[in-house]
Amino acid sequence: MRLWQIFLAVGLGVAYGLVEPARLEYALGHATLYVFLPALLFEAAWNLNAKAVRRHWVVISVLAGPGVLLTAAIVAGALAIARVPFGAALLAGAILSATDPIAVVAVFRRLKVPSTLATIVECESLFNDAVAVALYRGVLASIALGALSGAGLALIAVETLAGAVGGVVLGIGIAFAIARILGGVRNVRLQIGATILCAYGAYFAADYLKLSGIFATIACGMALRYFERAWITLSIAEDVNRFWDLGAFVANALVFFMVGAALQIGRLAAEPIFAVVCLAGVALSRVAVSALLLPSPYPREWIGVVRVAGMRGALSLALALAIPPSVPYRQAIIDATFAVALATLIAGSLSLAPVVRRVARRGG
Repeated sequence: MRLWQIFLAVGLGVAYGLVEPARLEYALGHATLYVFLPALLFEAAWNLNAKAVRRHWVVISVLAGPGVLLTAAIVAGALAIARVPFGAALLAGAILSATDPIAVVAVFRRLKVPSTLATIVECESLFNDAVAVALYRGVLASIALGALSGAGLALIAVETLAGAVGGVVLGIGIAFAIARILGGVRNVRLQIGATILCAYGAYFAADYLKLSGIFATIACGMALRYFERAWITLSIAEDVNRFWDLGAFVANALVFFMVGAALQIGRLAAEPIFAVVCLAGVALSRVAVSALLLPSPYPREWIGVVRVAGMRGALSLALALAIPPSVPYRQAIIDATFAVALATLIAGSLSLAPVVRRVARRGG
């Protein structure tokens, strides 16, 4: 999507939200997590270069793993200084550690970004969501049990790693099975149906098994494309690619519209201290996360792109809206998430293009 299309979709959503306030809040949370996210993750993974991901897996893993934990810790620490209880602070940190793959990929697709840089940033945006969602679920479970301690955090970390590994294995297995079944099939409708089955089958199967649905869907998309290109005869026609391109565009437009409709403009300043602290924590954490590139052999100009690519959007909002009503500070977290999403979407969309152009001029 182009910048004006993103703003148009959000603007129309805001206008709808003013007429029908809070009407699409519930729909945004559930539709994002269970309707749009699997399809958008699969489409983005389908277009990733598996060889490039393997070449740069170290920096991707650092940004998507320790980067998420660092962001959550900084946001939680900032809120703790503002005297927010640790459980609520860490929950807000987990929610706001998820950068928005929908927004990042939509903006990157229209810019002339160096292929390696695009792979790193898009993969960070895709993979860190899986870690953030696992952290979010772990913190919620610990709050419910009243056992948010050092041992509890260690258990969350172990479960997150296990869920990620299990999701990847499951996603690759599903892709292998589908590719084997459809080897040599030339029916385009069957091929499109197979990719849809992979996208949603991997996501929901992993969720049912308490694994990472995000990692499963990404792994399934990348593996299926690899099998198609390499050693299994899975004839994927251009019609399949066009289907996913169109599907991703429609899904992006609907997600941005629903984000705008769910934004409660009147509540953005309802918890000003909480929201400002979250904004400051997110900004500081993005500087810290981008600094993780410093020891790497990549151009230093890329740090600026990584820094401004940390937009928050539909996934963070969906996670915030899914917080059970009994959790303390729920409304404050939701209001702050709306404020951070709006601020980072505007700032990121406006600043990404100039920063990328500057990188291109310098030969990055």
